[in-house]
Amino acid sequence: MANKKNMSIETLRGIAILLVVVGHVIGSDPDGGMKINFPHPLRYLYVWIDYIQMPLFTAIAGWVYALKPVAAPGGFSTFARKKALRLLVPMAAVGTLYFMVQYFMPGTNGKGELGRLWRIYVFPYTIYWYLPSLFLMLVAQWWIDRCKGMETLRQWGVWCTVAVLLSLVNDRGFMHGLPNLFSFKGALGQLPYFFAGVAACRFAPYIRQAGWKVRSALWSGALAGIGLIQLVWLSSAGMASIARDLYVVTVLPTLFLLLGMKWYNRFFSWLGGYAYSIYLFHGFGTSGGRILLKMAGVGTIVLVFPAATVLATFFPVLADKVMSRYRGMRVLLLGKR
Repeated sequence: MANKKNMSIETLRGIAILLVVVGHVIGSDPDGGMKINFPHPLRYLYVWIDYIQMPLFTAIAGWVYALKPVAAPGGFSTFARKKALRLLVPMAAVGTLYFMVQYFMPGTNGKGELGRLWRIYVFPYTIYWYLPSLFLMLVAQWWIDRCKGMETLRQWGVWCTVAVLLSLVNDRGFMHGLPNLFSFKGALGQLPYFFAGVAACRFAPYIRQAGWKVRSALWSGALAGIGLIQLVWLSSAGMASIARDLYVVTVLPTLFLLLGMKWYNRFFSWLGGYAYSIYLFHGFGTSGGRILLKMAGVGTIVLVFPAATVLATFFPVLADKVMSRYRGMRVLLLGKR
């Protein structure tokens, strides 16, 4: 399969990274980000964003992986080295930079202790938890492909079922007591979506030829997900927890529908080209934007929200353009060769 960029996927990638940025501007809980609590509309918006942002980002990663030859030549060491340079080196370098900025800059959330700096390389650390998780998912998929274990839809169905079950028991029972080394629990939570991305690319002809019953089932699952989002927003904490557990069942069909769309938008496809750099550096923009506006005496949500979002989105694009000129910065901070 050709490695030429698919503009529909690039458009989705741009949308996904913008959702990630907006979600982090708002904050994953009322104590983070802009410290917005219920029943503010932005907190409701976050419930929607949280439903799809990382699953879509992960599914796109799986889709891109599936473009390459299965278990490409060079063996595991070559594959792991390339992915480590792409994901783990920037995780360590940018993560350290972010830790130090948070530590020394007044007004930031979640300051760490210098004596615990080593933990950010071993355990999940703020937004960078995703990078070791993605590395583990890529390794798992490489091993499956090496064993020729996902060459048919039936085989994919088996692996996806296993991944869904693992995501449901993730961080529960005895799993809760296990240290989250290298963010493996994040990998377990996202693995079904990575597999969905692989299938959406690898088995695209079969999916396109699927009958109306399959398409109806996908749309039914996607619409049911909208209902789950309302439960999370409106119901008790116990019911909301159950609804979140069921997310995976409705997100999967939603991802197949999204990845099968043939929709292109020039702005979002352009933004998608910088998605990784935005992911790495948007945290500086979300925190810095809030702090700068606070120093300027601006605290109104209606002004802070769009300003911080714009800064967190476009500062990383500028950083990418500058850092890409210098090999050391390009490798360490962007994961580029």
